[in-house]
Amino acid sequence: MLEVYLGLSLFIGLIIIYEARHILNSPENPITPVTAITSIIEFIWAIVSIFALIYLPFSKWQVLLPSLYITHNAIGWVYGFWLAGKLTKHDSDQLIIPSWYAKFSFNFGILFTLLGLFLVIT
Repeated sequence: MLEVYLGLSLFIGLIIIYEARHILNSPENPITPVTAITSIIEFIWAIVSIFALIYLPFSKWQVLLPSLYITHNAIGWVYGFWLAGKLTKHDSDQLIIPSWYAKFSFNFGILFTLLGLFLVIT
């Protein structure tokens, strides 16, 4: 089961990269069906990662993968709630994700994918 988690983490890392590129390439309105679907997948993976952290026998290096993912996801939720809280009632449909955050997610996706790849092959 540990190998399945590590392998699927590579796929999740690629989804993070794809979503960030999608947001960076459509700055007018980045909240699209693509970002909605990838966000749902990433949320589900956060729950899977919590259970994996509790139940799977990770080595001292492997435990970094779910820990980093859960931390990244939690930071994203906190930031998203903060952004949404700044909106008024009249502009609630115009949430724009800042490009710096999309770049951060893109870089995290690369790091996450490379760490997952390293853990799979070692």
